[in-house]
Amino acid sequence: MADIMKHVGRHGEKPCVVVFRTVPNEPEHCLIVETASLSEQKHDDLMNVVQSLEAQEANELSEVLSRRQFHDGANMLNDLHFSKNLVKVSTDMVALTPTPADKISLKEVNAEIDKIDGGFTPPVTDQPVDSIQPAPAEVPVDGASEAENLLVQAELMEQDAKSMMAEAESKKAQAYEMDPDLKPKRGPGRPPKSEQ
Repeated sequence: MADIMKHVGRHGEKPCVVVFRTVPNEPEHCLIVETASLSEQKHDDLMNVVQSLEAQEANELSEVLSRRQFHDGANMLNDLHFSKNLVKVSTDMVALTPTPADKISLKEVNAEIDKIDGGFTPPVTDQPVDSIQPAPAEVPVDGASEAENLLVQAELMEQDAKSMMAEAESKKAQAYEMDPDLKPKRGPGRPPKSEQ
């Protein structure tokens, strides 16, 4: 029997990796990477992570990619986002291929996972969550207001910023460890305030 592989599938005829099974406030959409659009090295780096035990045990590949780096040191999730390789598509346009012989609609998989997780379905809206190119909008259903969507966008941007700052601090620490002479020297500091 062939090994089962999570997070891989096809968008139309193009092979893809499902990074986010759903988009916040848009459960009918997901974020994928069409693997053929990546350079050979990035494709190999990504697929090595997808095939790792950590990724295969994770429900969301994005959680693993947020902790991993490409060969050039770039954070995988951030790099895929900023290079516009994350594509928002309808979940019913993606077929998961856990084995070469099987094809299962991502929409159906998400519906089953929702049942297991308690059946929560986030509100639907046609407002794009972030700067990723949205798929053609469908008719909005009673959902979040524009103000609520702006808050969601702001929260996602804050999370991105925190993640990038943490990564920057980590890289600085690595650099200082490799060459302590690069570490900024602390001066004598500010003189104490005189009491009057």
